[in-house]
Amino acid sequence: MSWLSPLWLVVGAAGAFATVALHFITTSRAPAAPLPTARFVPRGEASAVARARRPEDRVLLAVRVLAVLLLAAAFAQPVLHTPGGGVRRVIVADRSRGAGAGFGAQVRNEWKAGDALVLLDSAAHVVTGGAEDTLSTIVPFPVPGVLSAGIIAARRAASAVATHADSIELVVISPVTADEFDSATSPLLRAWPGRVRVVRVVASPTYWPTVSVAGVAMDDPIAATALMISRAAPPALPRTPVRVTRLSFTTTDRAAAQDGAALVHWEQRPTNRPSAAGLTDNRTTVVATLSRVPVDTSGTVIARWADGVPAAAEQSLGTGCLRHVGVGVPTVGDAAIQPGVVALSHTLLGPCIARGAWPVISDSSLAALQTSGAAASASALLTGEEPSVLVPWLLAAALLTLLAEYGLRTGARS
Repeated sequence: MSWLSPLWLVVGAAGAFATVALHFITTSRAPAAPLPTARFVPRGEASAVARARRPEDRVLLAVRVLAVLLLAAAFAQPVLHTPGGGVRRVIVADRSRGAGAGFGAQVRNEWKAGDALVLLDSAAHVVTGGAEDTLSTIVPFPVPGVLSAGIIAARRAASAVATHADSIELVVISPVTADEFDSATSPLLRAWPGRVRVVRVVASPTYWPTVSVAGVAMDDPIAATALMISRAAPPALPRTPVRVTRLSFTTTDRAAAQDGAALVHWEQRPTNRPSAAGLTDNRTTVVATLSRVPVDTSGTVIARWADGVPAAAEQSLGTGCLRHVGVGVPTVGDAAIQPGVVALSHTLLGPCIARGAWPVISDSSLAALQTSGAAASASALLTGEEPSVLVPWLLAAALLTLLAEYGLRTGARS
């Protein structure tokens, strides 16, 4: 048994102690005695407060203490555990664009009846029923993954199985590509109260963008960002073309997209009133001097402003894609080459989302994500949202006990 609000047990113990202490303080009447000059004594009852060596009305005392303890236990919300539940697992299956061939088979090999399943792509989905059917058809999605969202969802999924397990292990099945990480990923994994195991699956082929910007001046800020991204390409990765236009698409541009290129329309507009704005692609969030430009959102949204308004969207075209970016970057200043803006531009100026996964992280970085030792105890993963079937019964028993206390108290007075 676990208690969702154990502080109430302390409150109940203090209340029971105070109830017992008050029963040692008694009020007694003085014995009656005749007085020859009674007319000078004011009318009234003479009484005195004294400390008793033994509490009076022991039955009433026991009933009152029981009522206090029952109320404290109800507010503490006990949750029963099924004995012998053993070790259950929460499996985070990363089905984003980085997962390669054999991903589904490896997830099915890891999963066992009773485990919790979280499917991860650009968002996290906790499978609440029919996991076997889901696993039989699991395939990668052509969208970037967000590991932080999967770990947060794993905490919710763990609370659902915590009442039927002794301990819980977190298992992350993922290609573990670098684009799936943000600043919260490592802290979230370290906050898991037990063993974390990462199973690396074969990653899909990855490509690095070779960005070319057409029809711009020499001092165009997007050209500087594109140059930084192109020069940072790892030597072993194959390249894929990304064509950026600041004007309108041409027939040549569309033909390149049909053949697999990413065609980016990043309209050039002057920023007359620079202001700080937040922008995120679910992996990197930046606050920089940017302006909003209306954007075509008919495709998949790949970046949003801080208030949720789409900032960039992409739609498929042949084996490539068309991307519309509605982010105004000032021509004066260093906003275009700030590290956060460059990191987020890996999405805005990157390959099509279906083939844009980054390289896998190193083995040493992977080892740092894992935690050895014992699995997390089930009680450590309860969130307070689990139903407690004992609470109604405890409240009913407390109510009956209070009614009995009232009857005993009124009977003693009469």
